[in-house]
Amino acid sequence: MLSIKQCKEILNKGKRKFTEKEIKEIRDYLYLIADIELSFSNK
Repeated sequence: MLSIKQCKEILNKGKRKFTEKEIKEIRDYLYLIADIELSFSNK
């Protein structure tokens, strides 16, 4: 799992700056999508 620090560095490269809460929510959402994708690809 990526750390919040790593996610912050990636997400805040552009003009848009994300809060710590937003970064955590984005990271959690992306991990959820990845988990769903893995579940379907393993069937």
